[in-house]
Amino acid sequence: MLLTGNKRVSIGLAIPNKGVSVPEEVREILTRNYAMYQCLKMKIINFHSLAELIQRQVQEVTGRTASVNTLVVAIKRFSDTLQDNKTPGTSKVLKGARISLSSDIVDVTIKAPRTQFSKIVIELSQAANELSEFPNIFPLTNSIKMILPAEDYNLLRARNGGLDIATTRPNVAKVMLSMPSTAEMTPGIASYLTELLYRNGVNILDAFLGYGDIVIVVDERDGPLAYDILHKETRGSDD
Repeated sequence: MLLTGNKRVSIGLAIPNKGVSVPEEVREILTRNYAMYQCLKMKIINFHSLAELIQRQVQEVTGRTASVNTLVVAIKRFSDTLQDNKTPGTSKVLKGARISLSSDIVDVTIKAPRTQFSKIVIELSQAANELSEFPNIFPLTNSIKMILPAEDYNLLRARNGGLDIATTRPNVAKVMLSMPSTAEMTPGIASYLTELLYRNGVNILDAFLGYGDIVIVVDERDGPLAYDILHKETRGSDD
C-alpha cells in the first residue's frame, strides 16, 4: 500500500508559503494526493506513519516546526471530515439497477450551434430505423455528443455526409446503467460510481449522468473491468 516496509513515497518539492498554517497544509497535501485521500477515507492508513511521511513538506511549506504528534492530530481531524459516498440508500438503488456493456463503440462530437440542434437530432432520429440501436445523443453547449456502434456510425456518415464532425474517438466501450425510479431521490450515486471506477484504475473518457440512465464511456480494454466492478455493486449487499 502507500506505506509498506521501509519504503517512502516521494510527494514532490515544497514551495514555501509562510502564511499557511500546519493544519491547512496537512489538508492540502492529503486532498491533492489521491492515494492518501482514499486510504484515509477507507480508514486503512496509520496516522503516525503518514505524519512522518509528510512532516518535512509541511515544515518546509509553512516555515513552522511541526511534531509528529501535532501532525497526527491534524490528520485525525481531517480524516473525521471524510465520509464514504456509499450510503445504505445508494446500495439499495444500485441493487435495482440493470447494467450492460457494449464494445466497438465510437464517441462522436458533432460541432453545431444551438440553433441547429433540433434539425440535427431530427435527422439522426429519421435514420434510426437503419441502425442496430438508437444512438445515445447528448446536446452540449456548442456541440452534440453521440455514442453509437462503429457500424452504425459508418451508416450515418454515408447517409448524413453534411454533419460537421469535430472529433471521433473509436475503439471505446459503453457501460450503461439503467437506474430504478428511486434513484431520483437518492443523492450521490453518480459520484460514488465514478470514484469507484477511478479507484480501480478505470479511466473514464466520457460520462453522462442522469437519474434514469448513466452512460459511461471507457477505453475498450477497460470495458470488461468496468462492467465487472459495477456489476458487483448491483449484486452487492447492504453491508
